[in-house]
Amino acid sequence: MSILTTPQDIAEPELTTEERQMWDYYEREVLKAVESDQWVPYNSEFWDKIHADVEQRLQAKQSAKAT
Repeated sequence: MSILTTPQDIAEPELTTEERQMWDYYEREVLKAVESDQWVPYNSEFWDKIHADVEQRLQAKQSAKAT
């Protein structure tokens, strides 16, 4: 059996702070669903809702920084 691995010379792209925050939020939401023994829906409505929530939070933070 062979194991596929990423070549060592290929680095993952660096994430911006906002992208990292968004990724962390997605991860927390999925973990909450898994820990509560719920199925994580694989549909666009679920991900659109989370994405919209993240966008709203980021915009609120940016607005707070601007003032």
